[in-house]
Amino acid sequence: MRKETAFLIGFLVLTIGTASLIWMVALPNFKPVEFPQVASGEIEVGPMRHKRVLSAEEVKTVNTWLEEHKGGWGPLGRTPPSSGDSRIMLKDASGKDVLALTLWTGISAADWNDTVFVEAPDGSKVHTESFSDKAFAPLRALVDMHVFKRSAFP
Repeated sequence: MRKETAFLIGFLVLTIGTASLIWMVALPNFKPVEFPQVASGEIEVGPMRHKRVLSAEEVKTVNTWLEEHKGGWGPLGRTPPSSGDSRIMLKDASGKDVLALTLWTGISAADWNDTVFVEAPDGSKVHTESFSDKAFAPLRALVDMHVFKRSAFP
């Protein structure tokens, strides 16, 4: 085999192998997120974390919202400016924690408005996505039932 042929084969193996490895690592992030059906939940709002139980209608709203927003979620790529304006802990029919939603509704920073984190109860998986005002409106309605001072710039 000539040197040029060996070099070309080595180059192809290196480039195709590297690209394959990158895709194997990145591909799980391109799959839609599967959200479980929730049966109940509790919301904590504001810096003092006022708590209340979600009504059946609010749980239905959250289920509908999660069903409509399965795509576009990405991994957490940077540290958020605060712990969020609200946190919603969601449970399934058996009472087991299944999801935690952290919401930014205020002016935490211009690029954090209308942002949602979806976390596994054990914190093993965190997905984040920013939404338009219209798409975020159902979740904002849950938070706006409480009067509280919004997050300020860090």
